[in-house]
Parts: sequence; C-alpha cells; structure tokens
Amino acid sequence: MQCFLFAGFSIFLFLIGLTIIPCFDGGCALMFLSVFLFFSSLAVAGLIFYPMSRAFDAVVTDANLLAHWTYDPTWYDRILNREYEEHKERNAALLIVIDGMFLLFAIFFILFVPEGGVETGIALLGMAALMFVVAKITPKFFRDRKAKMPAEAMISMKGLIYEGAVYPYSGFLYGFTGVSYQEGDEPALLFRFYQITGAKIYDPFTITVPVPKGEEKKAREIPAQLGY
Repeated sequence: MQCFLFAGFSIFLFLIGLTIIPCFDGGCALMFLSVFLFFSSLAVAGLIFYPMSRAFDAVVTDANLLAHWTYDPTWYDRILNREYEEHKERNAALLIVIDGMFLLFAIFFILFVPEGGVETGIALLGMAALMFVVAKITPKFFRDRKAKMPAEAMISMKGLIYEGAVYPYSGFLYGFTGVSYQEGDEPALLFRFYQITGAKIYDPFTITVPVPKGEEKKAREIPAQLGY
C-alpha cells in the first residue's frame, strides 16, 4: 500500500510542477523527481510483493509445517491493541523527524528563495501534511486489516505466516537471522529478520509470535528444527 501511496503522491507533485511552478523556477526539476518516484514505487512493488506472493504459496503448501496455531479472539484482540499503540508511538517519533525536515526546508524556500520559493515551500508543506495524515491513518488501517485476518500463525521450514502477512526465510533485499523462544507469562517465538535499506545498511526487525497455552513444548523445539 505504501508503494502505491507514493506513486499517487508523485502524480500530485507532477501536476504541481506542470501547472503551478514555472519550469525554470523548479517546475521541471519537480516533474523529473515525481516521474522518478512514480516508477521507483511501482518497481519496488513488483520486485517485493510479487516474490512475496510466491513465498506465501510456498509456505502454505509446505509439507514440513512445524506449527499451525489459532488464537482465542479475545486474547488476540488484546495483542492487536498492544501492537496498535506501539505502531502509533513509532509513527509519532518518525513523524517528528520527517515533518521537521519538511517544515525547515519549506521555511527556507519561502523566506530566502525569491523565484518559485513560495510555490516550492507550499509543496513541501503539502508533503508534510500528507505525511502527517498517513502517519495517523496507517496504525488504525493495519489494526483493522489484521482484525479481519484469521487469528492464526503458520510456521514451516520455508517461512512464517502471522497476522495475514508472510515472512519467507529468504527473499529479495531480505533475510532471516534466527528464532528464539521467550519464556514468561505470555511465551512467544521471536523471529529475527532484516531488510536491506541501502548500500550495506541492514535494518533488523523482529516478529513476535505468541504461543498458545498447551503449545509451549512444540514451540521450544522450533528453533532447533530451524537450525537455531
């Protein structure tokens, strides 16, 4: 969804550069940037989401299914609300950084660039406003989407499916670094992955899969079955 949002926003930028800002005052540069963003967004969607759909099929049809857990709706709803609050906190922190940069650049263009500065500043303020709206909407969107998905987890030798999302153990700009069992009142399996977000830049993330009561023994065996 984020890729298509960026693609749609790039069309908006292109129209601003075409109809509002004169070409030599930055309009042509803005149109060039928007075209680059449009095709980059579609390329990312094709390179990432198509392989993901194939990986999803591979996990579902894998004969070596290690676990298939269905969660109690009340318990699962509490997990979704906790993830929702964590998502809002992460978005708020990221929004401060990104919108802060947009606002600073907008003020700079409006105050110090005489030709096309006001128009460029307004475009940057529009981008900041869009990022604010997206940051506020996405946590609820993802919570509602997950609530409609089957409350289940599937773990196989090829990947993990949790909350309707698939996490293959290998993929394009993507990798799996291990899994461990977390003891406690609410035991869970911690699946560790990374995404390549730049040249030699690895962005790690963890998928926490709750373990239902009575499945603790099976869950403890899964790290060893996956070689960890």
